[in-house]
Amino acid sequence: MYRKPTYAGIAIQFLSNHPHDHKLTAFTYYINRMLTLPITKQAETQEWNRILTMVQNNGFPKHIIYNLRKKLISKQKRKTPQQINHK
Repeated sequence: MYRKPTYAGIAIQFLSNHPHDHKLTAFTYYINRMLTLPITKQAETQEWNRILTMVQNNGFPKHIIYNLRKKLISKQKRKTPQQINHK
């Protein structure tokens, strides 16, 4: 996965005074990108490890991100073929 040279792995800190949904937005994006791009299983594992590192660096409990990943995977499986073709 490409990352700009200025990428620092910073997201909104878990203990910050932002709405919970705002804190999860970056991780939702990264996990969605990992799940939807046609990459190898090895590349997916590497990306997941990068996401987990960013989770740890920004003070998030890992179980929240694991649950988010599970939710996004199940949401992706529920899409009908018609929904996939229109995107």
